[in-house]
Amino acid sequence: MSTFEPVTFGTDGLRGRAGEAPMEPETLRRIGSALGVLLMREGDGAQRRVLIGNDGRESASWILDCLVQGIMAADVSVADVGLVTTPALALLTKHEPYSAGIMISASHNPAHDNGIKIFAGDGSKMSDELESEIAALANELRPNSPTEPRIKSVSKLLLHYEELLGHRFPDLDLTGRKVCIDAANGGGAILGPRMLRTFGAEVIEVGCESDGFNINEDVGALHPEHLAEIVKQNGACFGICLDGDGDRGIFVDEKGQIHDGDSVLTFFGTRMLAAGTLPGETVAATVMSNLGMHHALKDAGVQVHVTPVGDRHVVAAMREHGFAIGGEQSGHTLFTDHELVGDGLYTGLRLLADVGDMPMSEALSAFVSFPQKLINVPVRDKPDLATIPAIVAKQKEVDALLGDNGRLLLRYSGTEPKCRVMIEAQDRELCERLCDEFAALIQAELGA
Repeated sequence: MSTFEPVTFGTDGLRGRAGEAPMEPETLRRIGSALGVLLMREGDGAQRRVLIGNDGRESASWILDCLVQGIMAADVSVADVGLVTTPALALLTKHEPYSAGIMISASHNPAHDNGIKIFAGDGSKMSDELESEIAALANELRPNSPTEPRIKSVSKLLLHYEELLGHRFPDLDLTGRKVCIDAANGGGAILGPRMLRTFGAEVIEVGCESDGFNINEDVGALHPEHLAEIVKQNGACFGICLDGDGDRGIFVDEKGQIHDGDSVLTFFGTRMLAAGTLPGETVAATVMSNLGMHHALKDAGVQVHVTPVGDRHVVAAMREHGFAIGGEQSGHTLFTDHELVGDGLYTGLRLLADVGDMPMSEALSAFVSFPQKLINVPVRDKPDLATIPAIVAKQKEVDALLGDNGRLLLRYSGTEPKCRVMIEAQDRELCERLCDEFAALIQAELGA
């Protein structure tokens, strides 16, 4: 009996528990077939090629086979770059070039989950419109019986990505400097340390032993406090924390202080304004950015263009308005001169290059975070929150208490069955109390 359920893409591709809908064989073969059909409809019908990579999860091998079985049905060829970060896959898709790219990854999710992110031939994430077209085709198609997939291994392509990064930092010399990197046991486990060593750094590796099951497990961008201790213990000048697929970067200064995407955006926004390289004197950031970032940038003369959550929304705003930089608190930082690809490793190298010999703690000191608390509440379904009287009443109460010195953000996750409750306030005790109260209400009304 088929386990197929209609395909619906989320805010960042397709994601779920490996082996269960939508990450199960039939759905994946249908998506592969749909992508193949779409590619062959484009242009003059010439041979199309798809580049695929993964972040090291055990389920990646059979997911790859299922996708390829579908793609092959449309006479499209496939090359596998192997263990790789999402930004490297995106850039290689563009620069080789390939017709499309697929990253098999569930990003920061635990190892039992997996997902796919699809990239267009220019290295950008597939638009919502094209994803909708792929979903519609996948829901209609009936793939042929599975055949043995034919896949060409192209792992040496990673050297091309390393060359691309090297050319972007021609003057960076880390000789004699100790740098720690935590790759979350994911896609950057080999690439990250090797790249730092090409610039001469003494590298201390954490979370760089992917075994298929340990990705994001107490390491990486979700757990930067682990690397913070190692930076201090080893007297390192800097620490880079990647998430499982390497598109996020959270950083640690020489004192063991942790700096998220808001801190990074504050640094680069202020620096680029002073250098005259900040079009519109504006950065793009999502609604999740800390109020402290808004205050710091305003004091420096930088405006903030606010977007919905998700790096694709940041990218859309940057393209529409010509902004040079944007990002998310979670660690996605995007530069127009890095082709609008979130790349934690690139951001870390750019920090090292721009800061130079200055202590990282001093360079990143402008940003002071407002106390913030975020609770992810598992929910059984996702009704419109504005239709639930108790939630509406509580929201009005919280907004009145916070005034201009704080805020409440309430939204559903686009990739998981969760409702996110986030509160910021100048007073930490008030922040934590209100967040706990609101999360308890969500649990009572909608909890799984």
